[in-house]
Amino acid sequence: MTRLRRYGATSLCLAAVATLALYYFMSAPTDGNFWWFDASRHAMNGVFLRDMLSQGGWLHPVEFAKAYYEKYPAINIGFYPPFFYISSVPVLLLFGASHAVSQSVVALYTLASGVLVFFLCRGVMDRISALATALCIMALAPIALWARQVQLDVPAIAMYLLTAWTLIRYLETGRQNWMFLSGILLGLSILTRVQGVFLVPVFLFVLFLQRPPERPTLVKRIVATAIAGVVALPAVLMVQYFSSVNQALATKMPGMPGLWTFDNWTWYAQQLPEQVGWPVTCLMGAGLLATCVVVFQGRATTGLTVIGACWACAWIFFTVVSNKEPRFNLPGIVFLFLLSAYGLYTLSAVTARVILPVLAAWLLFQVGIAPAVPVVNGFKEAVTAVQAIAPVNSNVMISAHRDGTFIFDLRTQGSRRDIGVRRADKLIVEIRIMRNLGVRDNGLDNEAILALMDKQNIALVVVQPGYLADLPSMKNFQALLDDGIHYEKMHTIPLTGATAPTEQSLVIYRRKPAT
Repeated sequence: MTRLRRYGATSLCLAAVATLALYYFMSAPTDGNFWWFDASRHAMNGVFLRDMLSQGGWLHPVEFAKAYYEKYPAINIGFYPPFFYISSVPVLLLFGASHAVSQSVVALYTLASGVLVFFLCRGVMDRISALATALCIMALAPIALWARQVQLDVPAIAMYLLTAWTLIRYLETGRQNWMFLSGILLGLSILTRVQGVFLVPVFLFVLFLQRPPERPTLVKRIVATAIAGVVALPAVLMVQYFSSVNQALATKMPGMPGLWTFDNWTWYAQQLPEQVGWPVTCLMGAGLLATCVVVFQGRATTGLTVIGACWACAWIFFTVVSNKEPRFNLPGIVFLFLLSAYGLYTLSAVTARVILPVLAAWLLFQVGIAPAVPVVNGFKEAVTAVQAIAPVNSNVMISAHRDGTFIFDLRTQGSRRDIGVRRADKLIVEIRIMRNLGVRDNGLDNEAILALMDKQNIALVVVQPGYLADLPSMKNFQALLDDGIHYEKMHTIPLTGATAPTEQSLVIYRRKPAT
Protein backbone atom coordinates (compact mmCIF):
# COMPACT_ATOMS: atom_id res chain seq x y z
CA MET A 1 0.00 0.00 0.00
CA THR A 2 2.89 2.33 0.82
CA ARG A 3 4.39 1.73 -2.63
CA LEU A 4 0.99 2.39 -4.22
CA ARG A 5 0.68 5.70 -2.36
CA ARG A 6 4.21 6.58 -3.45
CA TYR A 7 3.38 5.96 -7.10
CA GLY A 8 0.16 7.92 -6.71
CA ALA A 9 2.00 10.93 -5.26
CA THR A 10 4.54 10.84 -8.07
CA SER A 11 1.73 10.60 -10.64
CA LEU A 12 0.07 13.70 -9.16
CA CYS A 13 3.35 15.60 -9.43
CA LEU A 14 3.79 14.58 -13.06
CA ALA A 15 0.17 15.54 -13.73
CA ALA A 16 0.93 19.05 -12.47
CA VAL A 17 3.90 19.25 -14.86
CA ALA A 18 1.72 17.97 -17.72
CA THR A 19 -0.97 20.55 -16.92
CA LEU A 20 1.49 23.41 -17.31
CA ALA A 21 2.81 21.95 -20.58
CA LEU A 22 -0.78 21.64 -21.83
CA TYR A 23 -1.48 25.25 -20.83
CA TYR A 24 1.50 26.38 -22.87
CA PHE A 25 0.19 24.50 -25.89
CA MET A 26 -3.34 25.86 -25.51
CA SER A 27 -2.07 29.45 -25.20
CA ALA A 28 0.46 29.22 -28.06
CA PRO A 29 -0.15 30.55 -31.59
CA THR A 30 -1.29 27.59 -33.70
CA ASP A 31 -3.11 29.08 -36.69
CA GLY A 32 -0.33 29.96 -39.09
CA ASN A 33 0.31 33.18 -37.15
CA PHE A 34 3.97 32.67 -36.28
CA TRP A 35 5.66 35.51 -34.42
CA TRP A 36 9.39 34.66 -34.39
CA PHE A 37 10.67 35.05 -37.94
CA ASP A 38 12.24 31.58 -38.36
CA ALA A 39 9.65 29.57 -36.39
CA SER A 40 7.74 28.89 -39.61
CA ARG A 41 10.89 27.43 -41.16
CA HIS A 42 11.41 25.07 -38.23
CA ALA A 43 7.82 23.92 -38.70
CA MET A 44 8.29 23.67 -42.47
CA ASN A 45 11.36 21.46 -42.09
CA GLY A 46 9.26 18.87 -40.28
CA VAL A 47 6.52 19.10 -42.89
CA PHE A 48 9.11 18.59 -45.63
CA LEU A 49 10.38 15.37 -44.01
CA ARG A 50 6.81 14.24 -43.47
CA ASP A 51 5.98 14.83 -47.14
CA MET A 52 9.18 13.11 -48.24
CA LEU A 53 8.20 10.00 -46.30
CA SER A 54 4.50 9.98 -47.20
CA GLN A 55 5.00 10.83 -50.88
CA GLY A 56 7.78 8.33 -51.53
CA GLY A 57 10.51 10.95 -51.77
CA TRP A 58 12.81 8.82 -49.63
CA LEU A 59 13.32 6.61 -52.71
CA HIS A 60 15.05 9.53 -54.50
CA PRO A 61 15.75 12.07 -51.74
CA VAL A 62 18.00 14.50 -53.63
CA GLU A 63 15.59 14.94 -56.54
CA PHE A 64 12.63 15.21 -54.18
CA ALA A 65 14.35 17.82 -52.00
CA LYS A 66 15.28 19.96 -55.01
CA ALA A 67 11.75 19.87 -56.41
CA TYR A 68 10.23 20.51 -52.99
CA TYR A 69 12.46 23.50 -52.30
CA GLU A 70 11.70 24.95 -55.71
CA LYS A 71 7.99 24.83 -54.87
CA TYR A 72 8.19 25.70 -51.16
CA PRO A 73 11.49 27.58 -50.61
CA ALA A 74 11.24 27.77 -46.82
CA ILE A 75 13.19 24.69 -45.70
CA ASN A 76 16.62 25.11 -44.17
CA ILE A 77 17.60 21.74 -42.71
CA GLY A 78 21.01 22.33 -44.22
CA PHE A 79 21.53 25.27 -41.86
CA TYR A 80 19.90 23.77 -38.75
CA PRO A 81 20.53 20.20 -37.53
CA PRO A 82 17.66 17.78 -38.18
CA PHE A 83 16.81 15.80 -35.04
CA PHE A 84 13.89 17.97 -33.90
CA TYR A 85 12.39 17.80 -37.37
CA ILE A 86 12.89 14.03 -37.56
CA SER A 87 11.22 13.60 -34.17
CA SER A 88 8.22 15.61 -35.36
CA VAL A 89 7.56 13.38 -38.36
CA PRO A 90 5.54 10.64 -36.55
CA VAL A 91 3.23 13.26 -35.04
CA LEU A 92 2.82 15.04 -38.38
CA LEU A 93 2.06 11.75 -40.13
CA LEU A 94 -0.52 10.86 -37.51
CA PHE A 95 -2.32 14.19 -37.22
CA GLY A 96 -1.47 15.98 -40.47
CA ALA A 97 0.65 18.97 -41.42
CA SER A 98 -0.37 22.10 -39.53
CA HIS A 99 0.97 24.79 -37.25
CA ALA A 100 -0.90 23.25 -34.29
CA VAL A 101 0.68 19.84 -34.82
CA SER A 102 4.18 21.31 -35.10
CA GLN A 103 3.56 23.28 -31.90
CA SER A 104 2.34 20.13 -30.15
CA VAL A 105 5.75 18.54 -30.73
CA VAL A 106 7.36 21.45 -28.86
CA ALA A 107 4.77 20.91 -26.11
CA LEU A 108 5.89 17.28 -25.78
CA TYR A 109 9.50 18.42 -25.37
CA THR A 110 8.32 20.97 -22.79
CA LEU A 111 6.62 18.16 -20.88
CA ALA A 112 9.76 16.04 -21.12
CA SER A 113 11.86 18.92 -19.74
CA GLY A 114 9.63 19.28 -16.68
CA VAL A 115 9.54 15.53 -16.05
CA LEU A 116 13.32 15.28 -16.35
CA VAL A 117 13.88 18.12 -13.88
CA PHE A 118 11.52 16.41 -11.44
CA PHE A 119 13.41 13.11 -11.60
CA LEU A 120 16.79 14.84 -11.53
CA CYS A 121 15.72 16.51 -8.29
CA ARG A 122 14.18 13.41 -6.74
CA GLY A 123 17.67 12.06 -6.19
CA VAL A 124 18.22 14.64 -3.44
CA MET A 125 14.83 16.22 -2.69
CA ASP A 126 11.36 15.31 -1.46
CA ARG A 127 8.56 15.23 -4.04
CA ILE A 128 7.11 18.66 -3.30
CA SER A 129 10.49 20.37 -3.58
CA ALA A 130 11.30 18.43 -6.76
CA LEU A 131 7.94 19.39 -8.24
CA ALA A 132 8.42 23.02 -7.21
CA THR A 133 11.84 23.09 -8.91
CA ALA A 134 10.38 21.60 -12.10
CA LEU A 135 7.52 24.12 -12.14
CA CYS A 136 9.93 26.99 -11.41
CA ILE A 137 12.09 26.10 -14.40
CA MET A 138 9.10 25.59 -16.67
CA ALA A 139 7.61 28.92 -15.53
CA LEU A 140 10.75 30.99 -16.11
CA ALA A 141 9.78 33.82 -18.46
CA PRO A 142 12.05 32.77 -21.36
CA ILE A 143 10.88 29.14 -21.10
CA ALA A 144 7.26 30.29 -21.02
CA LEU A 145 7.88 32.24 -24.24
CA TRP A 146 9.98 29.81 -26.26
CA ALA A 147 7.88 26.81 -25.24
CA ARG A 148 5.10 28.53 -27.21
CA GLN A 149 7.05 29.02 -30.42
CA VAL A 150 8.13 26.34 -32.90
CA GLN A 151 11.75 26.92 -31.98
CA LEU A 152 14.65 24.64 -31.07
CA ASP A 153 15.35 26.17 -27.64
CA VAL A 154 13.09 24.02 -25.45
CA PRO A 155 13.53 20.77 -27.42
CA ALA A 156 17.31 21.23 -27.09
CA ILE A 157 16.99 21.80 -23.33
CA ALA A 158 15.04 18.56 -23.02
CA MET A 159 17.85 16.71 -24.79
CA TYR A 160 20.51 18.36 -22.60
CA LEU A 161 18.64 17.40 -19.43
CA LEU A 162 18.21 13.84 -20.67
CA THR A 163 21.93 13.59 -21.40
CA ALA A 164 22.75 14.91 -17.91
CA TRP A 165 20.35 12.43 -16.31
CA THR A 166 21.94 9.45 -18.09
CA LEU A 167 25.41 10.65 -17.10
CA ILE A 168 24.30 10.79 -13.48
CA ARG A 169 22.82 7.30 -13.74
CA TYR A 170 26.12 6.09 -15.21
CA LEU A 171 28.13 7.60 -12.35
CA GLU A 172 25.77 6.15 -9.75
CA THR A 173 25.73 2.62 -11.17
CA GLY A 174 28.81 2.28 -13.37
CA ARG A 175 26.73 0.33 -15.88
CA GLN A 176 28.02 0.60 -19.42
CA ASN A 177 24.48 0.72 -20.86
CA TRP A 178 24.01 4.16 -19.29
CA MET A 179 27.38 5.23 -20.65
CA PHE A 180 26.55 4.20 -24.22
CA LEU A 181 23.09 5.76 -23.95
CA SER A 182 24.59 9.03 -22.76
CA GLY A 183 26.91 8.98 -25.80
CA ILE A 184 23.95 8.55 -28.14
CA LEU A 185 22.01 11.30 -26.38
CA LEU A 186 24.99 13.65 -26.48
CA GLY A 187 25.15 13.18 -30.25
CA LEU A 188 21.38 13.74 -30.55
CA SER A 189 21.66 16.87 -28.41
CA ILE A 190 24.16 18.32 -30.85
CA LEU A 191 21.94 17.09 -33.68
CA THR A 192 19.08 19.08 -32.15
CA ARG A 193 21.04 22.29 -31.69
CA VAL A 194 24.70 22.61 -32.57
CA GLN A 195 25.35 24.61 -29.40
CA GLY A 196 24.95 21.31 -27.56
CA VAL A 197 28.71 20.90 -28.04
CA PHE A 198 29.03 22.61 -24.65
CA LEU A 199 28.16 19.19 -23.18
CA VAL A 200 31.19 17.52 -24.76
CA PRO A 201 33.60 18.57 -21.96
CA VAL A 202 31.06 17.35 -19.40
CA PHE A 203 30.80 14.00 -21.14
CA LEU A 204 34.59 13.60 -21.32
CA PHE A 205 34.97 14.71 -17.69
CA VAL A 206 32.47 12.09 -16.52
CA LEU A 207 33.84 9.25 -18.65
CA PHE A 208 37.55 9.79 -18.17
CA LEU A 209 38.04 11.68 -14.91
CA GLN A 210 35.31 10.25 -12.68
CA ARG A 211 35.30 6.77 -11.14
CA PRO A 212 31.86 5.18 -10.91
CA PRO A 213 31.33 1.69 -9.46
CA GLU A 214 32.32 -1.02 -11.96
CA ARG A 215 34.01 1.46 -14.25
CA PRO A 216 33.95 0.24 -17.90
CA THR A 217 37.23 -0.41 -19.66
CA LEU A 218 39.05 2.39 -21.46
CA VAL A 219 38.21 0.82 -24.82
CA LYS A 220 34.50 0.88 -24.05
CA ARG A 221 34.69 4.50 -22.93
CA ILE A 222 36.45 5.41 -26.16
CA VAL A 223 33.77 3.54 -28.12
CA ALA A 224 31.03 5.51 -26.30
CA THR A 225 32.81 8.73 -27.22
CA ALA A 226 33.10 7.61 -30.84
CA ILE A 227 29.38 6.82 -30.91
CA ALA A 228 28.61 10.35 -29.78
CA GLY A 229 30.84 11.70 -32.54
CA VAL A 230 29.23 9.56 -35.23
CA VAL A 231 25.69 10.57 -34.19
CA ALA A 232 26.68 14.25 -34.11
CA LEU A 233 28.61 14.07 -37.40
CA PRO A 234 25.86 15.59 -39.63
CA ALA A 235 25.76 18.65 -37.38
CA VAL A 236 29.56 18.93 -37.49
CA LEU A 237 29.55 18.72 -41.29
CA MET A 238 26.81 21.35 -41.40
CA VAL A 239 28.90 23.73 -39.29
CA GLN A 240 31.86 23.14 -41.60
CA TYR A 241 29.75 23.81 -44.71
CA PHE A 242 28.55 27.13 -43.29
CA SER A 243 31.94 27.85 -41.73
CA SER A 244 32.21 31.45 -42.96
CA VAL A 245 28.82 32.37 -41.53
CA ASN A 246 29.38 30.49 -38.29
CA GLN A 247 32.82 32.05 -37.84
CA ALA A 248 31.30 35.51 -38.20
CA LEU A 249 28.59 34.70 -35.67
CA ALA A 250 31.07 33.22 -33.22
CA THR A 251 33.93 35.70 -33.32
CA LYS A 252 33.05 39.14 -34.59
CA MET A 253 29.42 40.19 -34.21
CA PRO A 254 29.09 44.00 -34.29
CA GLY A 255 28.13 45.68 -31.03
CA MET A 256 29.35 42.83 -28.83
CA PRO A 257 32.13 43.29 -26.22
CA GLY A 258 35.60 41.91 -26.83
CA LEU A 259 36.34 38.37 -25.72
CA TRP A 260 38.64 39.15 -22.78
CA THR A 261 36.71 42.13 -21.43
CA PHE A 262 34.86 42.24 -18.12
CA ASP A 263 31.64 43.17 -19.93
CA ASN A 264 31.86 40.04 -22.04
CA TRP A 265 32.35 37.66 -19.12
CA THR A 266 29.51 39.25 -17.15
CA TRP A 267 27.23 39.85 -20.15
CA TYR A 268 24.78 37.03 -19.44
CA ALA A 269 24.85 37.66 -15.69
CA GLN A 270 23.82 41.25 -16.36
CA GLN A 271 20.80 40.04 -18.32
CA LEU A 272 19.45 37.80 -15.55
CA PRO A 273 17.31 40.29 -13.58
CA GLU A 274 15.46 41.41 -16.69
CA GLN A 275 15.36 37.92 -18.15
CA VAL A 276 14.08 35.90 -15.16
CA GLY A 277 13.25 38.55 -12.54
CA TRP A 278 14.87 39.53 -9.27
CA PRO A 279 13.34 36.76 -7.12
CA VAL A 280 14.85 34.08 -9.36
CA THR A 281 18.14 35.97 -9.65
CA CYS A 282 18.38 36.21 -5.85
CA LEU A 283 17.64 32.50 -5.47
CA MET A 284 20.34 31.69 -8.01
CA GLY A 285 22.83 33.81 -6.11
CA ALA A 286 21.92 32.25 -2.77
CA GLY A 287 21.92 28.80 -4.32
CA LEU A 288 25.39 29.29 -5.78
CA LEU A 289 26.72 30.35 -2.37
CA ALA A 290 25.04 27.31 -0.82
CA THR A 291 26.61 25.09 -3.49
CA CYS A 292 30.07 26.47 -2.70
CA VAL A 293 29.55 25.70 0.99
CA VAL A 294 28.35 22.18 0.19
CA VAL A 295 31.39 21.53 -2.01
CA PHE A 296 33.72 22.95 0.65
CA GLN A 297 32.14 20.62 3.21
CA GLY A 298 32.71 17.64 0.90
CA ARG A 299 28.98 16.94 0.57
CA ALA A 300 28.65 17.31 -3.19
CA THR A 301 26.45 14.60 -4.66
CA THR A 302 26.88 12.98 -8.06
CA GLY A 303 23.94 14.98 -9.37
CA LEU A 304 25.35 18.25 -8.10
CA THR A 305 28.70 17.50 -9.74
CA VAL A 306 27.21 16.76 -13.16
CA ILE A 307 24.70 19.62 -13.07
CA GLY A 308 27.43 22.01 -11.94
CA ALA A 309 29.68 20.91 -14.79
CA CYS A 310 26.82 21.38 -17.28
CA TRP A 311 26.17 24.91 -16.01
CA ALA A 312 29.85 25.92 -16.03
CA CYS A 313 30.44 24.61 -19.55
CA ALA A 314 27.26 26.22 -20.88
CA TRP A 315 28.11 29.57 -19.33
CA ILE A 316 31.66 29.52 -20.67
CA PHE A 317 30.59 28.40 -24.14
CA PHE A 318 27.91 31.04 -24.63
CA THR A 319 30.19 33.72 -23.16
CA VAL A 320 33.01 32.91 -25.58
CA VAL A 321 30.66 33.00 -28.61
CA SER A 322 30.38 36.58 -29.84
CA ASN A 323 26.81 36.28 -31.17
CA LYS A 324 24.85 37.00 -28.01
CA GLU A 325 21.15 37.22 -27.19
CA PRO A 326 19.66 36.60 -23.75
CA ARG A 327 17.81 33.51 -24.99
CA PHE A 328 20.96 31.88 -26.35
CA ASN A 329 22.13 31.06 -22.81
CA LEU A 330 18.81 29.48 -21.86
CA PRO A 331 20.55 26.13 -21.20
CA GLY A 332 22.91 27.89 -18.81
CA ILE A 333 19.97 29.44 -16.95
CA VAL A 334 18.19 26.08 -16.62
CA PHE A 335 21.28 24.33 -15.28
CA LEU A 336 22.09 27.30 -13.00
CA PHE A 337 18.61 27.18 -11.43
CA LEU A 338 18.85 23.42 -11.07
CA LEU A 339 22.29 23.71 -9.49
CA SER A 340 21.06 26.43 -7.12
CA ALA A 341 18.10 24.31 -6.02
CA TYR A 342 20.42 21.32 -5.49
CA GLY A 343 22.85 23.35 -3.43
CA LEU A 344 20.21 25.09 -1.35
CA TYR A 345 18.39 21.85 -0.56
CA THR A 346 21.60 20.00 0.29
CA LEU A 347 22.73 22.77 2.64
CA SER A 348 19.34 23.39 4.27
CA ALA A 349 16.42 21.20 3.26
CA VAL A 350 14.08 23.06 5.63
CA THR A 351 14.83 26.39 3.94
CA ALA A 352 14.49 24.95 0.43
CA ARG A 353 11.14 23.32 1.28
CA VAL A 354 9.76 26.78 1.98
CA ILE A 355 11.47 28.88 -0.68
CA LEU A 356 11.03 26.61 -3.72
CA PRO A 357 7.21 26.14 -3.47
CA VAL A 358 6.70 29.85 -2.73
CA LEU A 359 8.82 30.81 -5.74
CA ALA A 360 6.99 28.28 -7.93
CA ALA A 361 3.63 29.79 -6.90
CA TRP A 362 4.92 33.29 -7.69
CA LEU A 363 6.27 32.31 -11.12
CA LEU A 364 3.08 30.46 -12.03
CA PHE A 365 1.09 33.54 -11.03
CA GLN A 366 3.34 35.62 -13.30
CA VAL A 367 2.71 33.22 -16.18
CA GLY A 368 -1.02 33.46 -15.60
CA ILE A 369 -1.16 37.27 -15.72
CA ALA A 370 1.44 37.74 -18.47
CA PRO A 371 0.27 39.25 -21.78
CA ALA A 372 -0.68 36.86 -24.54
CA VAL A 373 2.14 35.33 -26.54
CA PRO A 374 2.98 37.58 -29.51
CA VAL A 375 1.60 36.63 -32.91
CA VAL A 376 1.58 38.10 -36.42
CA ASN A 377 -1.70 37.86 -38.33
CA GLY A 378 -2.34 38.44 -42.01
CA PHE A 379 -0.39 35.76 -43.85
CA LYS A 380 -3.17 33.18 -43.61
CA GLU A 381 -5.59 35.71 -45.09
CA ALA A 382 -3.13 36.47 -47.89
CA VAL A 383 -2.84 32.76 -48.66
CA THR A 384 -6.64 32.44 -48.81
CA ALA A 385 -6.83 35.36 -51.24
CA VAL A 386 -4.04 33.94 -53.41
CA GLN A 387 -5.60 30.48 -53.54
CA ALA A 388 -8.89 31.99 -54.70
CA ILE A 389 -7.46 33.73 -57.78
CA ALA A 390 -4.24 31.90 -58.73
CA PRO A 391 -4.36 30.10 -62.11
CA VAL A 392 -3.82 26.35 -62.04
CA ASN A 393 -0.18 25.27 -61.76
CA SER A 394 1.07 28.83 -61.48
CA ASN A 395 3.59 30.38 -59.09
CA VAL A 396 3.33 33.28 -56.70
CA MET A 397 6.26 35.50 -55.77
CA ILE A 398 6.54 36.53 -52.13
CA SER A 399 8.55 39.57 -51.04
CA ALA A 400 8.31 39.87 -47.25
CA HIS A 401 10.47 39.57 -44.15
CA ARG A 402 8.32 36.69 -42.87
CA ASP A 403 8.05 34.95 -46.21
CA GLY A 404 8.46 31.60 -44.43
CA THR A 405 5.08 32.10 -42.78
CA PHE A 406 3.41 32.66 -46.15
CA ILE A 407 5.05 29.55 -47.61
CA PHE A 408 4.14 27.38 -44.61
CA ASP A 409 0.53 28.60 -44.68
CA LEU A 410 0.29 28.01 -48.43
CA ARG A 411 1.42 24.40 -47.92
CA THR A 412 -0.80 23.67 -44.91
CA GLN A 413 -3.93 25.81 -45.48
CA GLY A 414 -6.59 25.08 -48.07
CA SER A 415 -6.29 22.51 -50.85
CA ARG A 416 -4.31 24.29 -53.59
CA ARG A 417 -1.23 22.09 -53.83
CA ASP A 418 -0.68 23.11 -57.45
CA ILE A 419 0.60 26.58 -56.53
CA GLY A 420 4.34 27.09 -56.11
CA VAL A 421 6.28 29.93 -54.51
CA ARG A 422 9.26 32.02 -55.58
CA ARG A 423 11.12 34.37 -53.23
CA ALA A 424 12.02 37.87 -54.39
CA ASP A 425 14.97 37.95 -51.98
CA LYS A 426 16.48 34.96 -53.79
CA LEU A 427 15.74 35.91 -57.42
CA ILE A 428 15.71 39.71 -57.62
CA VAL A 429 18.33 40.08 -54.88
CA GLU A 430 20.24 37.41 -52.99
CA ILE A 431 20.04 37.59 -49.23
CA ARG A 432 22.50 35.57 -47.15
CA ILE A 433 20.29 34.02 -44.46
CA MET A 434 19.63 37.39 -42.81
CA ARG A 435 20.14 41.02 -43.84
CA ASN A 436 23.02 41.73 -41.47
CA LEU A 437 24.99 38.79 -42.89
CA GLY A 438 24.91 40.22 -46.38
CA VAL A 439 22.64 40.83 -49.36
CA ARG A 440 23.61 41.18 -53.02
CA ASP A 441 21.68 43.18 -55.60
CA ASN A 442 21.30 41.30 -58.89
CA GLY A 443 21.22 44.49 -60.96
CA LEU A 444 17.90 43.81 -62.69
CA ASP A 445 16.02 46.46 -64.65
CA ASN A 446 12.30 46.33 -65.50
CA GLU A 447 12.81 44.30 -68.66
CA ALA A 448 14.97 41.74 -66.89
CA ILE A 449 12.46 41.44 -64.04
CA LEU A 450 9.58 40.89 -66.47
CA ALA A 451 11.58 38.19 -68.27
CA LEU A 452 12.32 36.56 -64.93
CA MET A 453 8.63 36.59 -63.97
CA ASP A 454 7.66 34.99 -67.26
CA LYS A 455 10.35 32.34 -66.98
CA GLN A 456 9.20 31.43 -63.46
CA ASN A 457 5.49 31.39 -64.46
CA ILE A 458 4.62 33.95 -61.79
CA ALA A 459 0.98 34.98 -61.99
CA LEU A 460 0.65 36.69 -58.61
CA VAL A 461 2.97 38.75 -56.44
CA VAL A 462 2.59 39.28 -52.68
CA VAL A 463 4.60 42.23 -51.42
CA GLN A 464 5.32 43.71 -48.02
CA PRO A 465 5.74 47.39 -48.99
CA GLY A 466 9.19 48.67 -48.13
CA TYR A 467 10.88 45.29 -47.77
CA LEU A 468 14.54 45.68 -48.94
CA ALA A 469 13.38 48.87 -50.68
CA ASP A 470 16.83 50.47 -50.48
CA LEU A 471 18.22 48.03 -53.08
CA PRO A 472 18.09 49.18 -56.73
CA SER A 473 16.59 45.98 -58.13
CA MET A 474 13.86 45.98 -55.46
CA LYS A 475 13.07 49.60 -56.33
CA ASN A 476 12.69 48.61 -59.96
CA PHE A 477 10.53 45.67 -58.91
CA GLN A 478 8.17 47.86 -56.91
CA ALA A 479 7.99 50.46 -59.68
CA LEU A 480 7.07 47.70 -62.14
CA LEU A 481 4.24 46.54 -59.89
CA ASP A 482 2.89 50.05 -59.48
CA ASP A 483 3.10 51.29 -63.08
CA GLY A 484 -0.41 49.98 -63.88
CA ILE A 485 0.75 48.49 -67.17
CA HIS A 486 1.89 45.00 -66.29
CA TYR A 487 0.22 44.37 -62.91
CA GLU A 488 -3.02 45.25 -61.18
CA LYS A 489 -3.50 45.53 -57.42
CA MET A 490 -6.03 42.97 -56.18
CA HIS A 491 -5.98 42.98 -52.37
CA THR A 492 -4.32 44.72 -49.45
CA ILE A 493 -4.10 42.54 -46.34
CA PRO A 494 -3.22 44.29 -43.05
CA LEU A 495 -0.51 42.73 -40.90
CA THR A 496 -1.45 42.91 -37.23
CA GLY A 497 0.09 41.78 -33.97
CA ALA A 498 3.75 41.99 -32.93
CA THR A 499 5.00 43.48 -36.19
CA ALA A 500 7.86 45.86 -36.84
CA PRO A 501 7.01 49.42 -38.00
CA THR A 502 7.97 48.40 -41.54
CA GLU A 503 5.51 45.49 -41.54
CA GLN A 504 2.09 47.03 -42.04
CA SER A 505 0.47 45.09 -44.87
CA LEU A 506 0.73 42.60 -47.69
CA VAL A 507 -0.32 43.78 -51.15
CA ILE A 508 -1.36 41.20 -53.76
CA TYR A 509 -0.79 41.99 -57.43
CA ARG A 510 -1.97 40.01 -60.48
CA ARG A 511 -0.18 39.97 -63.82
CA LYS A 512 -2.27 41.50 -66.55
CA PRO A 513 -2.81 39.45 -69.71
CA ALA A 514 -0.49 40.28 -72.59
CA THR A 515 -2.12 42.54 -75.18
